[in-house]
Amino acid sequence: MGMFLNGVVLPFQKGNAPLNKIEDFRAQSSVRVPLVRLDMDTPVPSLPFEENASVAAGSVLYKEDNELPVLAPVAGTFGGTVVLQHPQYGKLLCAELIPGDGDEETLPVIPTEKLTPDDIIRIATEAAIYDELDGVPLAEKLACWQLPENDVASPNYVLVADATENDVFGSSAWAILDEEPEAALLGLQLAAKAMRFTRYHIATMLPKDKRRALKRAINRINVYTVADEYPVTQYADPRDEVFRIGIQACLALAKAVQEGRKSLTAVVTVAGDGVIYSRNLRVPYGANVADILAACNVTIEVDVVLGDAMTGIACPDTHTPLLPGTTTLLVMKPKAARVPQPCIGCGRCATVCHAQLLPYEIVRRAENMHFERLRRLTAQLCDGCGACSYICPADRDVAAAVLRAGETSGPVFLNWGGNEDE
Repeated sequence: MGMFLNGVVLPFQKGNAPLNKIEDFRAQSSVRVPLVRLDMDTPVPSLPFEENASVAAGSVLYKEDNELPVLAPVAGTFGGTVVLQHPQYGKLLCAELIPGDGDEETLPVIPTEKLTPDDIIRIATEAAIYDELDGVPLAEKLACWQLPENDVASPNYVLVADATENDVFGSSAWAILDEEPEAALLGLQLAAKAMRFTRYHIATMLPKDKRRALKRAINRINVYTVADEYPVTQYADPRDEVFRIGIQACLALAKAVQEGRKSLTAVVTVAGDGVIYSRNLRVPYGANVADILAACNVTIEVDVVLGDAMTGIACPDTHTPLLPGTTTLLVMKPKAARVPQPCIGCGRCATVCHAQLLPYEIVRRAENMHFERLRRLTAQLCDGCGACSYICPADRDVAAAVLRAGETSGPVFLNWGGNEDE
């Protein structure tokens, strides 16, 4: 375990996955695609398919006004709807598809030079492209960041395709840059055109040999190497204002424009000591986690995490669909739970916090319900990177406590016998 000012140094645990080609995964059991989040007031949507009807890959299952269409990620048979509880997204109503043979619907192809910024955003919408960094629709980001027509972009604005993959196990971004660097760069250029930006580059944390190969494949000025640290806080020159999208979203945009391909899959790293060897799989959205584990020859009892080792979410039920926003499936052998100990006040969490917060103080104030003092500690600036939890010698989940404190509001202030400034 190492640390530096405002971050930590993570061990390299990517295994064989970065050395091998991306493998195509074919779903064996039902694929479940979310239609809507369910609450008491959510109406059940009507779908354009009868039960047992044939469905083409890429066909529209459901669409709300001003929202991305919900696409069928595989061809097959429509098996109706099912309600499930997803660890990331809560209670969902999903369309269930039984994989089979069939066609794939595509978009009309327009020559790249004829595309307007609004054309690119429309294609990103129709192709249902999600940014793997956060699961947000790419079109939503591009439209939000788009400069007005005839407005001159600030020379300090830069669009960054984040391919740093700076967590412990993930390597899906590395694999994409290894196999399709030109297409990924084209997608970044199209996104920059949609935003009317003139500056853009790919940020990486690749080993030296792979970094040299990438710079040979694309223009050197389009590659920016970040420091080997977690979390990454500098994706460009410190004077630049960075707008960040994922490298998988860039590749999906290029394929939508060049080939008319809709975004139906994600490249996912399956890694951890619960698998024989790590690999990168091209997985259709909605595929069952249990099917993915079976394809990786997992036959023992394992703990599964959706996401990376630092910020991932435990997946208690492997009959859970894989959805946008997840690029790492962490498979670990069960380990004895470590019992958190009381805070010893060492201050390490403050040393590694890139937001320059005082996590130990925030947690102490929240636990004692000193909400007035808590406001001054700006807990809402925490992004949940997990560096404080990683470095804590008392095994406390500091990051989760700080995030909860950031959501706390109200005028309540309880003083436990101290003075008002405590």
